[in-house]
Amino acid sequence: MDGGKLVVLTNAFSKKTRKTPSKEIALAEQRKKEYQTEKTP
Repeated sequence: MDGGKLVVLTNAFSKKTRKTPSKEIALAEQRKKEYQTEKTP
């Protein structure tokens, strides 16, 4: 969420098991950090 009004999709994958792969979590976290860094003036 970005200020409670905008949802930013950073990552998508096909989940075939209950556990989310660590590499997918790391990728999403990296993209979130990049988005927040670029968004900040």
